[in-house]
Amino acid sequence: MKRIPVFLAVLLLTTSAVWAQNKSERTSKPKPVAVDCSTVDDAKLTAAVKARLGAAASLKDLTINVATSSGVVTLTGTAMKPTQKGTASRVAKGVKCAKKVDNQMTVEGAAPKKPAKTKTPNKM
Repeated sequence: MKRIPVFLAVLLLTTSAVWAQNKSERTSKPKPVAVDCSTVDDAKLTAAVKARLGAAASLKDLTINVATSSGVVTLTGTAMKPTQKGTASRVAKGVKCAKKVDNQMTVEGAAPKKPAKTKTPNKM
């Protein structure tokens, strides 16, 4: 019967020692530097988006044209896969001060969109 209280005491001491170590080792994440978007013009924003697109490994073989007007980024070019088009959008949206991303890229080999069928009324 003496084993249970001794085991509980050892467990309590071990748990408190581990908890104290984890608490002291926590480091706070550095806060991201705030960007003043009023000082960022369209040319800087275009350069930032091009740099981020160029750094993305899955997009390095693509030619993506970037145009910016009043903080709205427009992407044009041709992607080999639909996922690359989506990746380009996500990367461009991740650039600070980009208000909106208009992705007008086309996917190579993709079938053109078919117009929606209209229902004809049943004739009786």
